[in-house]
Amino acid sequence: MHALHITFTSSASADQTRDGAIAFAEALRTVPGFVAKTWLLDGAHHGGFYVFTDRAAAEAYRDGPLVAGLREHPAFADFEIRGWDVDEDLGALTHA
Repeated sequence: MHALHITFTSSASADQTRDGAIAFAEALRTVPGFVAKTWLLDGAHHGGFYVFTDRAAAEAYRDGPLVAGLREHPAFADFEIRGWDVDEDLGALTHA
């Protein structure tokens, strides 16, 4: 498995972007190799921790249209994206 940690700032509140986030979640569920996303929020800082079946799926998502759409959103800025290998053995011990 492979994980992505994506963060950005938003000039719009979470309430203002809620409908768009729901539509994004529905689209994300159809991405090949997608396993799960934990949604992150701290004031103007938004993001997520994404898990994919493998590095290729994670990189395809990172370089694909959903992330491009986030980057093009006029309310979003300061993107940071980092990829991580997943230690599945240790994750199994903590119910990941």
